[in-house]
Amino acid sequence: MSFHFWLSKISSGATYMDALHHDVMVALMRLSTGVDREFREGYDTLLHKVERIFRAEERWMEEIGFPELKHHREQHASILSDLLHGRARIAGGDTQFGRHIIENLLPEWLLLHSSTMDSALARELRVATLAH
Repeated sequence: MSFHFWLSKISSGATYMDALHHDVMVALMRLSTGVDREFREGYDTLLHKVERIFRAEERWMEEIGFPELKHHREQHASILSDLLHGRARIAGGDTQFGRHIIENLLPEWLLLHSSTMDSALARELRVATLAH
């Protein structure tokens, strides 16, 4: 499936969260069309963007006392572990493995995660904003 498909499916309803997700999807699109010699650097850039999103989401969850914080963090840690494993394989020259991650694994994970965990977080953030 195209990245435009993925991009249209990851809206959480929270503008600031969606902007971060959009940034990652744009990085995924760029990386998917890049040449192998630039792939490692681009993958590291993508990894930093993903880590930045996760830190932001976890900070928001802490601020509002989100009940699913532990589970949400576990999901973040699990995909980060996969991405770091991919980084090691890419460093060893296996860009095909890295391309599989960015073309399949990460977009599919983002779709599931954003439609479940992030949409629940977005709802709670809206409620918390209205309560203040």
